[in-house]
Amino acid sequence: MKHAFTLLLLLIAIGSEAQSIRLWGAVLSANTGQPLPYVNIGIRNKNIGTASDGQGQFILSLPPAHAQDTVTFSAVGYQEQAVPVRELASIKPLEVRLQEKATSLQEVVVQPRQLKIRKLGVTGRLPVVWGNPDQREGRDIYEFANFIQVKDKPAKLLSAHFYLSSAKLDSAMFRINLYKSHNGLPGKRLVEQSIVQRLPATEGWVHVDLKALAIYVEEDFYLGIEYLPAAGADRMAIILGGKLGGSSYSRKASLGSWEKFVGASLSGYVTVLQ
Repeated sequence: MKHAFTLLLLLIAIGSEAQSIRLWGAVLSANTGQPLPYVNIGIRNKNIGTASDGQGQFILSLPPAHAQDTVTFSAVGYQEQAVPVRELASIKPLEVRLQEKATSLQEVVVQPRQLKIRKLGVTGRLPVVWGNPDQREGRDIYEFANFIQVKDKPAKLLSAHFYLSSAKLDSAMFRINLYKSHNGLPGKRLVEQSIVQRLPATEGWVHVDLKALAIYVEEDFYLGIEYLPAAGADRMAIILGGKLGGSSYSRKASLGSWEKFVGASLSGYVTVLQ
């Protein structure tokens, strides 16, 4: 009886696996042929996604209900590529090549007045307020964002700051994202520059230097932090600090839909020269 029960469980597992659509392969630069790390891969706005690892490799498992959908590959500085799931499922392994974008230099506005260093965003935190994601598949990523008000005053970004904590990791990989506002939510990328760094994850404020990137803004934007877990890492290992009041934004998967939550704010801000 025990052997029959084990066989039944095995058949159920095999049947479930057969029904899913498994996409795997690598994302490369069409210009150089080099692997592209941390590419966002997913079905846009459906909270199903992943990111390529540090060597450009990826695995994405899709329920059969998404066989008619389209998978989008999105990387900073490269043109997005959207490919039907059925087309991708017929190729194993996949080799997706992204074309570089032609980017223009930002126009620098010289101000006659005396500029000052300012902090924009949420600079405080409350020890009892923390944020972490819902548990999903191990290769999913998640992202939190804050709305930053520039108030129509040109500003140069100097640094970004977040409050992080982990009882399991000393450090982890993160990507800092800057988004334009679209219908009250994060929209397109504000700048096509990849800001990926390994940051300390022991409890405290972390600092990301932005001065060398020469980023200038003249409109309100969203500051996002994206956790890029290593293969097999516990997605719940990272916790972000916050405080009561205000609002913040989150999405649970690569290229997933943004959600606004009210009543608590992510502890995150930028310093600017303004």
